[in-house]
Amino acid sequence: MPITTVMGRRSWSQRIFIWVITAALTFFGATMAIPFLITLTSSTTNPYDYDRFSILPKSLWSEEDRLMKTLPGFLADFPGWHEVLQYHFPEAPTRWTSWRTIGLDGEGVARLVRPLLETAPDEVARRRLRAADYADFSLAHPLEDCRVTLTREKASDFITAHYAGVWEQTHPDASRAAREQGALEALSQAWRMPIESTIAISFEGEMRRPMAQQSFAPQDNPKSRDFLVLADAVRHGFGVPGVSAGWKTFLRGKGLDEERIAALNPLPRTASAEEKEWWRTFARDQAPASPVVPFPMAVSWREFLSSDAVRRTLGMKEGEFFTVATYNRLAGTAYASLSQTPFPLPSRGFEALRPLWDLFVRERYPLRLTTIEASPEMQGRYETFLRERYKTVAALNRLLRTQASVWADFPVRSEMPENAADATAGEREVWMDFVKSLPAEDRRVRSSESAYQDFLRSRYGSVEEVNRVYGWTLSCLEEARPPFADAWVETWRRHQSAFSWAPFLENYGTIARFLVRQGNALPVTFWLIFLSVGATLTINPLAAYALSRFNLRAKDKILLFCLATAAFPAMVSAIPGYLLMRDLGLLNTFFALVLPGAANGMAIFILKGFYDSLPQELFEAATIDGAKEWQIFLFVTLPMVKPIMAINALNAFMHAYSSWEWALIICQRKDMWTLSVWLYQASQWWADQPWITTAGFVIASIPTLLVFLFCQKIIMRGIIVPSMK
Repeated sequence: MPITTVMGRRSWSQRIFIWVITAALTFFGATMAIPFLITLTSSTTNPYDYDRFSILPKSLWSEEDRLMKTLPGFLADFPGWHEVLQYHFPEAPTRWTSWRTIGLDGEGVARLVRPLLETAPDEVARRRLRAADYADFSLAHPLEDCRVTLTREKASDFITAHYAGVWEQTHPDASRAAREQGALEALSQAWRMPIESTIAISFEGEMRRPMAQQSFAPQDNPKSRDFLVLADAVRHGFGVPGVSAGWKTFLRGKGLDEERIAALNPLPRTASAEEKEWWRTFARDQAPASPVVPFPMAVSWREFLSSDAVRRTLGMKEGEFFTVATYNRLAGTAYASLSQTPFPLPSRGFEALRPLWDLFVRERYPLRLTTIEASPEMQGRYETFLRERYKTVAALNRLLRTQASVWADFPVRSEMPENAADATAGEREVWMDFVKSLPAEDRRVRSSESAYQDFLRSRYGSVEEVNRVYGWTLSCLEEARPPFADAWVETWRRHQSAFSWAPFLENYGTIARFLVRQGNALPVTFWLIFLSVGATLTINPLAAYALSRFNLRAKDKILLFCLATAAFPAMVSAIPGYLLMRDLGLLNTFFALVLPGAANGMAIFILKGFYDSLPQELFEAATIDGAKEWQIFLFVTLPMVKPIMAINALNAFMHAYSSWEWALIICQRKDMWTLSVWLYQASQWWADQPWITTAGFVIASIPTLLVFLFCQKIIMRGIIVPSMK
């Protein structure tokens, strides 16, 4: 009923009072809705915008934000990634050292991205040409010299599917569950390590390889070879939003059937020359950029110029640092920033920088990118090195597991031995030690920059022609860099819708697949809720009815005991409860999950008070009509307490559905874990990707939300009726 009359509402004091109440209710309602909206928005984010904690994602209305949000999918957060970011985007602020910093700098993002979205026809045409050339170059660049960005989940899906295909060749009629388990068995055997779940499949080490270290060399083992297969698939569209669908459409235009299209998505290494040419044509137009990005050695060169070794070589004073002004003074140039300086150092000019370059090649340049001339003179120097280092041929034979008789039986290689199939064990280390002993002038170095410059030279001939077609202003080809930014923007333009939906679909898809794949999680949770609600609606009403209807001894003490159970938190009884279930032999059973919460002292106390308030005439009339006690309970009492029963059922549902601590303590077997336990495990596994676990929390809230929506009338009756009584 209204708290004021119609006439009373005409008073300004009453109106102000109503407005205050309305404002207060609106405010407190917002305090409940806003956190959920923030959670919902966070579940659609990625490393770029997760830390904003906003009610709505900015990408809904900001084109610049939508574009920048896709960049973490191309440049992983590996050590030194922000230097690589500034390499590809020289205008990026130096303070951008994390995705969180970038995501919170809206103005900086707009300043950086807005020029990339330039729509002038001439600039668009040049950008598309640069992007297409980048596609040709990057597709031909060695995978071993590329950074690969891919989430653990996508990598796991690809490798699982790959080994499922291997396992299916000998088990063609297996079910889907058996197929996945067989894939894990085949993978464990191939990698020579136990892998119990797809979650355990990870290429973090391979993706974060220290490629700038001088002595780093790719390992040769089954996992590394699988990583190269994965990298090749990523370079051909796997894991890039929208590219797979676009590639299928392209292949349908070639008249291929669906079976062949599926076999070519992503393009396998065994594809024909014609099919590879199809992909090159498609990539140039629709997917010039991929998460497989050639490694930039220029970043290491700039880092070296800022090192103490350079400061000592140049005799710089304390507190003095190498800047672009220092570079210009030594080289006689007028560059505006170090990002514009050439790499590698041109063969002519820059003589004052030559000692620094030689020091860099000698002390820092990766040996995997170094070659030497395998001439007779170099062979002699190699034999001299071996003789001085190992003294005797026999000692070197033991190290290399060879059977040479003289030093000449150890030929010098022009490049680093790639793997064990190409060289005996230890030969790679011997070769690296020898090259380290050589002066810089005897070494030939290569990089993604020099490879791209050779690409431009072969395609356009001269720096003047490159400037004309690209719209650049290079003074020499060594200033050219692979135009990843242009390719990235063009890839995004072709697949804007897919990129926009990608974080939402990937986050929710990842957590949904995780929960569904956990064998018994769904049925265990269903039966736990069913049994818990059933026990609550049976035991509590019966106990309360007995205390209300019958003159039991020690009734007051029983009620006091029921109330006392509500005075202590549930975890106080966790250890005694566990010991009791263990002694009864009920661990890892539904009995252990349901029995401790089957009777609720507070629910019994409330129901007993409600029974006491019912008119005694109802019970007397039923008794006169010949009803038995169980009939009075079922047909007279229970219909009167439906609202309270609904509240008790809701509480039982909430406890059974969301309580993970007791389920984790009492059930060590994973096949008895509930959804809430698996969500807790997910929060541990994806602690570094909270946007995924946030999506899990949203999914977990859906059943509770539905229960409240469909049962709100009953819930309100359960809240209001007891207070009126």
